[in-house]
Amino acid sequence: MTEYHFGLSDAERAAYDACYWVRDNREEFKALMAVIHHQVDVGNPCVKQGEIEYYVRESGIALDVLDTFRHNRNLYPGITRYMVMLRPRLARSIRFRKSKLDDVDLVAVWHDLVDEGTEFLAKDRFEAEHLVAIGDVSAR
Repeated sequence: MTEYHFGLSDAERAAYDACYWVRDNREEFKALMAVIHHQVDVGNPCVKQGEIEYYVRESGIALDVLDTFRHNRNLYPGITRYMVMLRPRLARSIRFRKSKLDDVDLVAVWHDLVDEGTEFLAKDRFEAEHLVAIGDVSAR
């Protein structure tokens, strides 16, 4: 899955790897988003990377890609940033640490590798968090 990219920073490489993963695992990405949507709906204030496997199993979804999250700790920060950019309401339950990924144009990387026609409701995780804070309809 991991591609070698010449001339990219570690953060850019992590963004590319996250997008390659989404591109190659679209249904799994949607299933993971559904699991987190459920956690938002039940009022879970903080979905942590180590808990994802539990929530997925609890939901009854069989996801072989869970091993990827256990073995590649660099995927989760990128994938969850894309999740909240697509669906800002997920920022109600997904918490972020500061990352060099926040300095990467994640939209451009996504459009380059996954789908150039995707429209994001938030340009980055900061905007998604802001939409949640102000109660924007896209974050409800």
